[in-house]
Amino acid sequence: MTHATDFYLKQLRPLVGGTITGLARSDPCEDAFEAEFYGLVVTLPNGQKRTLLLLSDDEGNGPGSFEICE
Repeated sequence: MTHATDFYLKQLRPLVGGTITGLARSDPCEDAFEAEFYGLVVTLPNGQKRTLLLLSDDEGNGPGSFEICE
């Protein structure tokens, strides 16, 4: 695995054992050219919820990384 892959897997590890309980989207933007993102709501075994947003790449033309929000 590459160093970047290890980094992302470490970020995702806290979601293991959670259940997907909903869908999420980022707030609509005022600028029509600004991207809106979508993702999943994950409920952890302890009841806490995390939102996993799927982001585009730096150029904005394809899949890229993700963001986990509390």
